[in-house]
Amino acid sequence: MKISEQWLREWVDTDASVDVLTQELTMAGLEVDDVLDGAPVLDAVVVGRITDCKPHPQADRLKLCQVDVGSDTPLAIVCGAPNAATDLMVPVALVGATLPNGLTIEATEIRGEASAGMLCSASELGLSQDSAGLFALAPDAPVGMPLSDYLGLPDRVLDIDLTPNRGDCLSLRGVAREIAVAQDLPVHAPAISAPPASIDARCAVRIDAPDRCAAYAARTIENIQANAATPVWMSERLRRAGVRRISLPVDIGNYVMLEFGQPMHAFDADKLEGTICVRLASEGEHIVTLDGEDVALDASTLVITDDSGPVAIAGMIGGQRTAVDEHTRNVVFESACFTPAAVAGQGRRYKIHTDSLHRFERGVDPALYSLALDRAAELLVGHGGGSAGPVVVTEGAPVWPQPRRIALDTHHISRLLGQSVDDAWVEKALPALGITLEAEGEGQWIACPPSWRYDLEIEADLIEEVARVYGYDHLQTRDSSVTLPPVPADGGLDTAAHAGITLRERGYNEAITYSFVEPGLHAQLTGGEPAVVLDNPISDQLVEMRRTLWAGLLPSWHHNVRRQQATIRLYERGLRFIPDGQSEHGIGQHDTLAGLASGLAEDTHWDRPARALDFFDIKGDVEALFAGVPGRLTFEAAAHPALHPGRSAQIVLDGKPVGWLGQLSPDFSKRYKNIELPYVFEVDYESLGKPGDIRFEALSEQPTVRRDLALVVAEGVPVAALVDAIESVDVPELRSVQIFDVFRGEGLETGFKSVALGLIFQDKASTLTDERVEKIIDRVLTALHERCDARIRGE
Repeated sequence: MKISEQWLREWVDTDASVDVLTQELTMAGLEVDDVLDGAPVLDAVVVGRITDCKPHPQADRLKLCQVDVGSDTPLAIVCGAPNAATDLMVPVALVGATLPNGLTIEATEIRGEASAGMLCSASELGLSQDSAGLFALAPDAPVGMPLSDYLGLPDRVLDIDLTPNRGDCLSLRGVAREIAVAQDLPVHAPAISAPPASIDARCAVRIDAPDRCAAYAARTIENIQANAATPVWMSERLRRAGVRRISLPVDIGNYVMLEFGQPMHAFDADKLEGTICVRLASEGEHIVTLDGEDVALDASTLVITDDSGPVAIAGMIGGQRTAVDEHTRNVVFESACFTPAAVAGQGRRYKIHTDSLHRFERGVDPALYSLALDRAAELLVGHGGGSAGPVVVTEGAPVWPQPRRIALDTHHISRLLGQSVDDAWVEKALPALGITLEAEGEGQWIACPPSWRYDLEIEADLIEEVARVYGYDHLQTRDSSVTLPPVPADGGLDTAAHAGITLRERGYNEAITYSFVEPGLHAQLTGGEPAVVLDNPISDQLVEMRRTLWAGLLPSWHHNVRRQQATIRLYERGLRFIPDGQSEHGIGQHDTLAGLASGLAEDTHWDRPARALDFFDIKGDVEALFAGVPGRLTFEAAAHPALHPGRSAQIVLDGKPVGWLGQLSPDFSKRYKNIELPYVFEVDYESLGKPGDIRFEALSEQPTVRRDLALVVAEGVPVAALVDAIESVDVPELRSVQIFDVFRGEGLETGFKSVALGLIFQDKASTLTDERVEKIIDRVLTALHERCDARIRGE
């Protein structure tokens, strides 16, 4: 939002410097990003009038102009602009002037004709991008006046960055209100003298979607001057706000929007047919917008129509069929209040963003439409002539069915701000913002927000207003006391809270990605499982809520791979969204931890060969996550649509599936050409939750005993099944099981493999005897035979 300093000072009579104004606005929550010059320095550029214009005798595209600049004799200037003509008022750069583009004007000859100056376009003066012709000034511009004085320069422009909740400040009126409150000054709004109805021209208005349009007002003005010029003061204010000048009716609509914050639209009355209607579009309806785009309308879109169909998309953009042009003599001004919900998401749907939509999405004052219509009618009749008809107003459902009443307590103010604020100060500050207060007792009020503040809904919002006006920089600073709850003496360790630390220690970097993902990749990862589809996606690519965090990690991985990152390890914690009719809003949300790894297993080193990362590396990362989590963690071979057959496993904790791990399926090779596919894992974050008691256990002083077993089992028996069978014996002396060899080949039957296991035994109190160990081994072998059909190799 760009605001002219000069214009702002007309509304608030303040002597404060622009630096002070900038500081006050920023501290009030309206951050001033920059203070810009209203225009470049234009020394030695004056207003001139072309008194004579004829073709150059030596060049078809040049003209010889005699220009009156207020001196004793006119200047002879050669000009190539197509719109140069007798009696045209133009900016003249005199000899010696230096233009913003660095060009210094000198007396010269062009094709044999003397030229003592330069007639300028707006782009040559740094005032706009328009370079199609000379910058035409008003016919009554004073000849010889410095152009800077004529344009009201110098001026500065405050570029204000507004938060989405402050739609009320998308106007000069709103910004002036904030300055007035900060400096305890009155606001001097312009006195509006709406033209009386002198003709009976009126258009019928009907609202068929009253829940989306609180009011629609229209006024007809007939017999305006065709091609009436926009006054220079208005066009300059528009330019400094970054708004392009178009025509007087359109410029007035934009001017009123900047001044009061009410978007408006001007229709050519002769092109409207029948009744104006505010309704939802019919499926398949089309409209050609002002920018020439043919838009197919969705049935959820609010439109303005006449008897022949849509003439505007409500709150967004007008249609070409009823647009004002250079032949327009009769105008219908509209001023409406569309609810934020009525226009939300429509801009993204149609890829259209306008200043009007920007304001309606944030909420336009429902009490403003009538005032804005009066202002527009006053300006158009005053500068374009014509006669005004009566105002036609049709109302829909109010924005707020009941007046907003919010309880406010001084004790709550003190608690949230950390200091007390005098009741009398509150009773002065909040009404200055338009908030009415009704006393309910000592230090208690019922507050009614003004119509322009959509963001004031609860008591905390009012307390924030107190803090803003009081001044965040004036609030006392003090050390906060913290009361820590007693820690339960359960000896537990919150392993979930340490998951990120564990992964970072193993070389992973945390990633934060969007919760909405690209449908094609998403379907490939989930096997086409149904997903939550967004009504208003931020882009055409990100239209579904993720069922898996891999959908965000993979694009991040691919981005890094394409930038020559050889080894990549990423992890993310976030929510997965699953359609679920039993959950709130039909969407189940699952807290999840996911990871991705590719490249080398270890950093390269001179004394060992590089090794590519494999399934067991990432399996070890998952096991590290579950270290300290009570229960039995196993990995069961299983198929997943996103994972490589034979290199995927389901993660199971105490018999309950809690996640997946494996290498990305070869099906993704077409998407990620000539790239080694990464390994991924995903686990339910809750499964990493706080375990049971962890107690210190004294180390045994007794020696350990090792027994190695070489077992022959069928090829399809997983090693994990052998370990499970051994541990099922459940003897306290068995400390660990180590797998140190897997052999296939000579000496073994086809379809069998040999697995070598090392069993470590230790007693807490006494030295184990061979007899005791052999008895345990017998039980182990029995369990292995019964559960896995395993036998000792060589027997």
